[in-house]
Amino acid sequence: MGTIKSDVTAQHLSKHPNENDFLNPFLNGFDINWAKRTRAFNTEVSIYFLSPLDHFKETFGFENELLLVYSPFATMEPRTLQAVEQIFSASPAKGRVETLNYFLVSDDEGVGEWLDGYLSSRQEARIIVAFSTKELKAAKGDEWFVRNTLNKYFFGRDLFNYSLPLVEDTYFFGRQSAIMEYYDSIRTCENKAIFGLRKTGKTSFLFKLKRLCESEKSAAVFYIDCKQPHIRKSRWYELLEDIAGEVSERLGIPHAEQYTERKASKSFVKLIKECFQNQHRVCFMLDEIEFISFISSKDPHWHDDYLELWQTLWSCQSQFKCLSFIIAGVNPSVVETDLVSGVQNPLFGIVPHRYLTGFSRDECRMMLRKLGKRMGMAFDYDASDRIRDWYGGHPLLIRQACSTLNSFLSEHNDHPFKIDIAAFEAQKSRIDQELTFYSNHAISEIRDFYPKEYEAFELLATGQELPFRERSKNNTSILHLCNYQLIRPSSTGFEINIPVIAQRVALDAQQKDGRELLYPIVNIELRASWLKRRIEEVSTDFGVLERLVSQVANANKLFGANSFPEGVRLSESRPVADRAEFSNFINTLNRCFVESIERHGSQSQRSSYFWNEVKNSYPFLWPVLHRIKVYRNDVDHLHLNQVTTDAYFECLQSDFEGRQFSQITEPYFVLQQRVLDRLLLALQKEIESRS
Repeated sequence: MGTIKSDVTAQHLSKHPNENDFLNPFLNGFDINWAKRTRAFNTEVSIYFLSPLDHFKETFGFENELLLVYSPFATMEPRTLQAVEQIFSASPAKGRVETLNYFLVSDDEGVGEWLDGYLSSRQEARIIVAFSTKELKAAKGDEWFVRNTLNKYFFGRDLFNYSLPLVEDTYFFGRQSAIMEYYDSIRTCENKAIFGLRKTGKTSFLFKLKRLCESEKSAAVFYIDCKQPHIRKSRWYELLEDIAGEVSERLGIPHAEQYTERKASKSFVKLIKECFQNQHRVCFMLDEIEFISFISSKDPHWHDDYLELWQTLWSCQSQFKCLSFIIAGVNPSVVETDLVSGVQNPLFGIVPHRYLTGFSRDECRMMLRKLGKRMGMAFDYDASDRIRDWYGGHPLLIRQACSTLNSFLSEHNDHPFKIDIAAFEAQKSRIDQELTFYSNHAISEIRDFYPKEYEAFELLATGQELPFRERSKNNTSILHLCNYQLIRPSSTGFEINIPVIAQRVALDAQQKDGRELLYPIVNIELRASWLKRRIEEVSTDFGVLERLVSQVANANKLFGANSFPEGVRLSESRPVADRAEFSNFINTLNRCFVESIERHGSQSQRSSYFWNEVKNSYPFLWPVLHRIKVYRNDVDHLHLNQVTTDAYFECLQSDFEGRQFSQITEPYFVLQQRVLDRLLLALQKEIESRS
């Protein structure tokens, strides 16, 4: 049972004794630590700080005190909620009380219904748990009343289901160091840019930054959403006129009513000069910059207008130290390209930038813990980390995945419930189906504006590591993909970092081309030339690998002095169409690259040379050689023990992407191609590891 601190009784309740009656039900879960009557937004309210007892902390995830606001009026009005927002932003509440929720007590008996109507269009509103004084007085002695009401408000609301940019601080998590870095740039009138995948929170980041600048009165910030039709369809001088109108209206500085193409630049410079003279610091935030840039596909007039716009803005900034730009988009091409249509890019070299990437593990844990607890979902650390890794830390994907997970688990479980790795994995495939739209949305602008980067990612997503490795050499597209955190460097090259997006891209590619498998299979008319080239590449790379190994003293060599045998017969191989042809082909491969190794080991008096020394010395190559051996044993009907049988089905499972043998139209050529592609890739990795 909670208590009312003596200071509250002596200093507040002695003046407002009628408030004692509605406080009693809260004592079953809280101590009442502090109270005060205050006035704000032309209304008067009593405010209390409630400290949750341990069982309420555990059930609802409370970590700080809760604010309770009492409105002593028979009719609710919006100014009461406006007053509460002011209370949250000022001392002593700021930094002390929970920001996601508070209690509202009113003499209005219909406060709940009024609140539902008022908040219906406000997606990000805090969770306001409303009571009328009448019902609280009636609940005196009911120790479950407040708990049951919290259950209704918390467990019945989906706090993860937000897809729009966050325009309030309530549900903004992480990014604090980046916010302060960009805030300092605005204060010193320096430019910055921020890039990243769609829905990583760039717009929410800009809104947060704008709110901070306005609350600290450090700059007049003007947010420009460049994808809006009235903006991207404007000519450069028309856009400057619109911006000038907003600056003039907010700062009270007159400007030329109409900007012409010839005089727009001069008029805008004059406006910024007056801002400077009146000591106004101005920041323009241009979001979705691609839509008004030289890479715009929707409105090609920006291929030329881009230069006119930015030459004007850069001229203003170079003359008057009162202006800064924050640019946001997907890709830094707009600030990395030095020449545009043969003219120097005005943004080149003057806009430092960073990528807004996914949440770190700690940031993800904090968000899932805070929001999850309010909904009756307790995420353990391992589950939070697994969710973060599968969705690459992408904020929107994580939120929507957890929203969907809550929906699925609520079908058969009462809140609260625990989320561990097993609970997530059991629902993961269903969740990813529900997230199809968001996965597509996250990468849509790369597909639309940067097709070369999208094609490179598609290669890796569909398992085509060989062409991806070739494309990744000296290619800025790969650097951008890493900076988006779609991919990441690995010990053998690059690997997928956001599996759910890669899975979506791979499925789209499969459907677009009408393929059976995600991995593209060579068209029948190209197979002969492909096979000839692939065998030549394999033979050449084996030779390179042998030379590298021979330079290392006491290295475990693959073959004897005469290299691998039957090279001529291998070069005469043809694309296979049935079991017999595949049997001949896989036997040839086995004699060339497996039996020859075993023979070399035997001649060196090392009976398990292939299984021990080669396996340990060639970590990339050995699994493919073992695959060749497994397939050869099967087609030749050799005696297969359980281990070999399991290995065979594991290989098929991988090469056929989970499909059955009978479901593949040309299964034997699929196996031929996959074996040779894997072999060449493994050889390249072995060569790189020794170079």
